[in-house]
Amino acid sequence: MYKNEAAFSKALVTAMRSKGWFVQRIESGETGKGIPDIYSISPAHNAIWMELKRVHACIGRNKVVEIPWRPGQIAWLSGVCARGQKAVTVAAFDDGILMIPHNVLWRSNQVAVEACIYCKGIKELLA
Repeated sequence: MYKNEAAFSKALVTAMRSKGWFVQRIESGETGKGIPDIYSISPAHNAIWMELKRVHACIGRNKVVEIPWRPGQIAWLSGVCARGQKAVTVAAFDDGILMIPHNVLWRSNQVAVEACIYCKGIKELLA
């Protein structure tokens, strides 16, 4: 689907902007640990923090998938959700995209697929 996270990020940001989203990349070597890759505001004025991941595996029929979050990322994203903000991880797999909510505390980087939104691609994700 996408060679790496940078290619996925470029495609997602381009598609979001073309649909009228405000999108600001946040992550750099100088930001705090755990801060997501993107801060965005939808055309309907909904703000969303997004952590992006490229997972070189298939979702397939798996009920649980592993997401390579770094230390601090889950805590930051869950903390933001606990304070009324929306935060998700958008993970591109070889066979689709999962939007993973952070109003759930994921343990050991294991995510229940049924708790996520599955899309075949970016167009479907933004529809």
